[in-house]
Order: sequence, then C-alpha cells, then structure tokens
Amino acid sequence: MLEFTQLEKSYGSRPIFSIPSYRLDRGAYWLQGPNGSGKTTLLRIIAGVISFKGDILLKGHSLRHDPIAYRRAISWADAEPRYPAFLTGNDLLSFYLSVRKASISQAEQLVSAFSMTSYISTRIGSWSDGMIKKLSLVLAFLGTPSLIVLDEPLVTLDATSIQLLYEMIRDHRGQGHSFLFTSHQDIAMSSMPIDKKIVIRDQIIETLTIV
Repeated sequence: MLEFTQLEKSYGSRPIFSIPSYRLDRGAYWLQGPNGSGKTTLLRIIAGVISFKGDILLKGHSLRHDPIAYRRAISWADAEPRYPAFLTGNDLLSFYLSVRKASISQAEQLVSAFSMTSYISTRIGSWSDGMIKKLSLVLAFLGTPSLIVLDEPLVTLDATSIQLLYEMIRDHRGQGHSFLFTSHQDIAMSSMPIDKKIVIRDQIIETLTIV
C-alpha cells in the first residue's frame, strides 16, 4: 500500500533518517521512537506537507510525480493543528468537502458525534485547543481516504472523544482504511485495532509484531 524509495531527510548537516526502501501493507500502525527521532517529520513527509529526498508511493501513486492523486488518497491531522483564526469551522468544512468530494451528511454526522454542533459556525480564533483538535479529526475522516495519518491524536481530547475516536478507527479499519499514528499517551490496546508497531531510531525504521 505505502512504499518508500531512497527516503532521506536532514536538517542542515544533521541527518534525521535514511530509509533505502520500506513497505507497509494495509493495516493500522503505531509509529514509536525516542524524542527527536523524526516521528513527526516522517508523518509530515508521508502526508505531503514538507520536502524530502526520494519518493513515496501510496496505492501506486507517486508523491513526487503524481502529487494530486497521492494526496487524494491520504488525510492528515497534526498534533497541534492551527487554522486561520478568522475562519469558522463551517468554512473549513466547506473547503474539505469540496476537496475530498465528501457528502454534507457525512460532515454533519462527524460534527454531531464530536458534539461540535453548537460552535461549528463560530470563528476558530475563539475556540479552545480541544475544540480545534476535534475539528482536525473531523477533517481527517472526511471522504474516503485510503490512509489516515494522525500525529498524537489523543492530545487535548476529553475521555468521551477518545472513546469515540477508538470506535471510528475500528469502524474505518473494518471498512478497509489504513492508519498510521504516533502517541506518547497510553493506548488502550483492547480498544485500538493496532496491527503492528513501527520503530524509528538511529536513522532507520523497522516493523515490530505486537505480542
């Protein structure tokens, strides 16, 4: 499903990682590694939001050579999402609905599930971090992405929203969607359908089977 080819990333003269080749089949993966190992950097590269050397293919679509098709197959939620303060939640929903070719009913269901109906039409500048986090997750689940990438998805979420997120991941995983996420917080392994863990350290990446 996801393939890396000669993937490299450095900051100045400091190499972050170098991955000659790597492949992930469909599933749910938990990316782990020590602080500074490049977890968030790798997720942002996969999401297509920062530059890198090499190439990534998602379902045969090259990020380097076919970026539009690639980005249509992937969605992304940052650990600390930031949106223009003057926009309303509905403004962003409208934009994502157009880009993702998603239905209004899907958006309404997600907004209702996260209890956002009362403030979704207000300006994001007045929202709390938790409210913004929920919006980022709603946007990530819109449409039918093949791969949903989540950086620290549990941060600032209340207990009810965390349980809802677990349910959504289980449901979407059952429908054939794949997930790649990081989390410094404890994950309820019985609630989250994690197939394998991925560890990145010392500039390399490896897959670990969950036991």
